[in-house]
Amino acid sequence: MAGRRGRSKTGSEDERMKREVRIGIFIGIALLILATFIFIVGDITVLFRKPGYVLYSLFDSTAGLEKRAVVRLAGVKVGYVKDIRLKESRAEVVLVIDADVKIPRDSKATVASLGLVGEKYVEIFPGNERDFYQPEETIGGLPSASLDQIGTMLLSIGGEVQELSKSLKNILGEEESQANFRNALQNLSSFTADLKDFLGENRNSLDQVIGNSSRAVQNFDQGVKEVSDKLEELIFLLKDIAEENREEIKINLKRIKELVQQTEKSLKLLNDSLKKINKGEGTLGKLIHQPDLYDKAEKAVDETREILQPLSRLRYDVGLRTDYYPESEWLKGYLSLILWPDSTKFFLAEIVRDPWQDKFTYSAQAGVRWGDFVPRAGIIESSFGAGVDYYLAQDRLRLSLESFSLNRRPRPHFRFWTQYALYKYFYLVLGVDDFTLASTREVFFGLSFRFQ
Repeated sequence: MAGRRGRSKTGSEDERMKREVRIGIFIGIALLILATFIFIVGDITVLFRKPGYVLYSLFDSTAGLEKRAVVRLAGVKVGYVKDIRLKESRAEVVLVIDADVKIPRDSKATVASLGLVGEKYVEIFPGNERDFYQPEETIGGLPSASLDQIGTMLLSIGGEVQELSKSLKNILGEEESQANFRNALQNLSSFTADLKDFLGENRNSLDQVIGNSSRAVQNFDQGVKEVSDKLEELIFLLKDIAEENREEIKINLKRIKELVQQTEKSLKLLNDSLKKINKGEGTLGKLIHQPDLYDKAEKAVDETREILQPLSRLRYDVGLRTDYYPESEWLKGYLSLILWPDSTKFFLAEIVRDPWQDKFTYSAQAGVRWGDFVPRAGIIESSFGAGVDYYLAQDRLRLSLESFSLNRRPRPHFRFWTQYALYKYFYLVLGVDDFTLASTREVFFGLSFRFQ
């Protein structure tokens, strides 16, 4: 029995030792395979990283940056550094960005560090564009400030400060310079004391001046506000007038267009007549093309010139004008004659067809021209009145204000109108009649022909 137990115990120990040997061999083979895999792959953590796309960035220096460093976008980890290599004397950094991260095209990359001596990483400053970098593209790089650069800058600043201190020492080292500096300080102290005494003696006067200035500024602000309010009221009034007469203005513009078309037809007829005259057709054509008739006409003109010689210095203007009042649907006509004894004085005679009274009225005025300013007075439409004209743009634009029927109640008749020369003898008229009374106020427009 004892012999059997001994053999049984020895067999169990052999089996346990064999099992341990097999376990040891298995663990050793597994460690060998793992070491071989790490040696071949390099960094095993790459297998557990998210898949991504590659971007490149160029830097003047990547000192301290290592492979597998973190890439951050706005402080958030979005990838890692795959490789750092030299490209045309600059450092090219290969970045692997997570596939779900999009980087705007105006973003910039730089080499940063955690604290002053922390590990280096790549920081991407995000842009605002909606277009994003695609794989294998290059993102712009920004230079980074390293401790070496900061130290060099500090050394440079220290040298400049040292040179400045030497210069000050050289300036203040001489006794004369020190005496001048002390005198300057004493003069400054004396000036400060004098200024303090002056302010103390004239404090009340200065307070009064400041108070007066403040009141003047307040009055000026109040005046500006009043003017602004008046201008605002005037703008609202003009806006209301324009709104009330919008349809009438459209109709008036349409009628002006028709008048222009009729004028074009008249000019065409005049052109045809001139062509006939050039061909010798009609009385004028015969007069031009027959020498005998021309000589007789020239002789008659000479005789007439001798008769009218005393009147040759008298200049005159003849005008024909028609105004249309859209609201009343009336046409008002003017036939005028202006005599100029000299270049500054004139006499105006005018016949007016008044459709409201269904009769003719007359005007007779005298005036004087001072530069562009022309006052006049006399009879205006069979009633005493006065007016003033102002010429602009080399007499092409005329602004006129008239007042007549001075005894009318509740107020006299006022009229404002403008006249613009479209051609040499052709004028466009636009104005407001009796504009001081809302019940009779009316906008008018028309055409005028003037011959000299």
